[in-house]
Amino acid sequence: MKEVVIVISILIIIFTGSIVTQRYLNKTSDLLVDELEEIKKNIENNDFNEKELAKKTEEMYEKWEKTNAKWSIIILHDEIDLIETSLIKMKAFIKTGEIEECMAELDTSIFLLNHIKEKEKTSLKNIF
Repeated sequence: MKEVVIVISILIIIFTGSIVTQRYLNKTSDLLVDELEEIKKNIENNDFNEKELAKKTEEMYEKWEKTNAKWSIIILHDEIDLIETSLIKMKAFIKTGEIEECMAELDTSIFLLNHIKEKEKTSLKNIF
């Protein structure tokens, strides 16, 4: 009987940890995607000053760095590196005024952040 209680306790801890982790990933990735979508919308509407856009991008990148520190515990570093690379390229394109390339990197970053949510979601597909 003692073994059953231990096994059930371990399973409860695993499932609780999974739920907490999934909620955290969803929340933080949604915040980052919202920031990127706002930058994208400003570019599409030609509603931006290059300095303001660079500042917004830098602020978003600082949020990413804080998130990255915590995500590195949960997510494979290869996935994080892809996001990091895309965000750095996006910042560079904004600084050089290459808006078309920036838009491509914005879309890539948004895709990668949304992909993390799907990839890390607890589901039968991801377990087996």
